[in-house]
Amino acid sequence: MNAAKIILIAGLMLALLIVGAARAEEAGPDDTVRVATDELLELIEKHKREYRSDPEPFFRAVDESMANFVDYHGIARAVMANHWSEASAEQREAFVRTFRRGLVRSYARAMFEFDHREIEVLPLREDHVRGDRAVVRMRVTASSGRTYPLHYSMAKLDDKGWQVRNVVVNGVNLGQTYRSQFAGAMRSADGGLDSVIDGWSTAPPAELEDATDA
Repeated sequence: MNAAKIILIAGLMLALLIVGAARAEEAGPDDTVRVATDELLELIEKHKREYRSDPEPFFRAVDESMANFVDYHGIARAVMANHWSEASAEQREAFVRTFRRGLVRSYARAMFEFDHREIEVLPLREDHVRGDRAVVRMRVTASSGRTYPLHYSMAKLDDKGWQVRNVVVNGVNLGQTYRSQFAGAMRSADGGLDSVIDGWSTAPPAELEDATDA
């Protein structure tokens, strides 16, 4: 996996953990991003020594950080799109579990290969805030000096504060990408919905290769 792709993968992980900082409803969307970024980096540092020999404690820590603030149910529903209404309650819950486990492990692994020089949350633009919706921009600078933009689409919920709804990494819309992957898997699946759920892998989208190798 090339360094640029790792940086973009890490960016998504940051986006998913951003919701962990939304405990204070008065915090703005950009403040939420800053606090969560620091929180994640501290978590990585805490588990750095043990990770190579035993990654499970880090996976559990990441999962716990995300569990109370990431709407896996909502994310999985968006990925399944129209197929969600076709699925049984058991199939829906099975996909939520599969998606959650794959996402946490895939991106947690990538974080330990993430070599950054700087992670900067850019000033919030007035035209990027409309009521309970906002776009927060981040710029990640690799140790090579190359920079990568990340845009977080956020929504403010009455009882949970600001939460991430989607992320665009270096021009790649990850929500749309995963929805397209699920739809493609359904078109080619011999065993229908059950086989797609069983075989789902929340790996870094292939589109990131094109975005980072350009």
